[in-house]
Amino acid sequence: MTMDGATVKLGVLFSQTGPMAVTENANIEGVLIACDEINASGGINGRPLEPVIANPAGDDRRYEELATDLLLRQRVRAIVGCCLSTSRKKVVPVVERYNGVLLYPSVYEGFEYSPNVIYGGAVPNQVIVPLLEYLFASFGKDVGLIGSDTLYAREINRIVKEFLTESGGKVVGEVYLPFATTRERFEPFLEQLVAKEPQAIISTVVGEDTVVLYEAFNKVRQGRNVPIASLTTTESELGSMSPEARAGHLSALTYFGSLDTPQNPEFVAAYQKRYGLDKVPGVYTEAGYALAHMFADAVRQAGDSDSESILPILSGAVFRGPAGDKVIDLDNNHFLMRPMIGRASENGSFEIVWKSAGAVRPDPYLISYDRSLVA
Repeated sequence: MTMDGATVKLGVLFSQTGPMAVTENANIEGVLIACDEINASGGINGRPLEPVIANPAGDDRRYEELATDLLLRQRVRAIVGCCLSTSRKKVVPVVERYNGVLLYPSVYEGFEYSPNVIYGGAVPNQVIVPLLEYLFASFGKDVGLIGSDTLYAREINRIVKEFLTESGGKVVGEVYLPFATTRERFEPFLEQLVAKEPQAIISTVVGEDTVVLYEAFNKVRQGRNVPIASLTTTESELGSMSPEARAGHLSALTYFGSLDTPQNPEFVAAYQKRYGLDKVPGVYTEAGYALAHMFADAVRQAGDSDSESILPILSGAVFRGPAGDKVIDLDNNHFLMRPMIGRASENGSFEIVWKSAGAVRPDPYLISYDRSLVA
């Protein structure tokens, strides 16, 4: 048995400080709500679920070091953690080497598989494809690209450009900026981009810089009805913006706090009871929450928390959560997701303007798509 002591441990590996803090703290919030619920209902076979929180502070090397520490010294067998792809790629070899489990909650660029990882975020076919189809139909095919200088942003935009090229679209401008870019530095790049008259701007800017981007764009947009369309902007980031900077912009995600499902009101109420009535949970909170519950369910069924016991149970598992049923695909350890597009309101919530008819199966290698979108 690997469940030593009186508790079942779950590693929680997110940056509470640094450029990704606004996003990764949202992940932690979801994990902690799940732990509260699990422990209030008797724990896991009578044992409390203990979150063991480690703060890499935005340093990819620290993700690797702390994952090693969690697995070897603290005897944690599963870690929910990482947001950026660079940090995930530091941790995956660690969980493979020591036969742990990484529960990864973030949207990412795809083209990866590990038997030791449960991929809890959307992949490109689940969000890029519906976002482009919506933009083509509602705004046009001339697109500007702006991103943080990350692996995720460059890979996502490589995929976006393939779809644009094959669908009669055009990239009118493309720029990547380092973390902690000031509004004054954002503005000239955005002015140049706006001058090229894009019909939409796809953003892969992440973390704290999302707030800076939207505020800078609000200053330079000159009244033009050009939406920022993001794969990463959630209620957490909207909450740090001025109302006029966030209103009208789009996000393609798999959960919004305003979602109308039987389970969501209870989840939102639990979130606001713990974190404040002025806050709204987003997809990162919902993903952390779901993964922690699914881990607990697997340990409860297996009677143990080691990877050999829980991975066969997690593969194909179903969790009825705030976004509806979440199902892990047997073939690739990614979730079936129901994509949605929300339009940000001045009050910091999203109005859902489109949702898919049902869950979309993950295709992390995009093998089922010929890159041509009809619109």
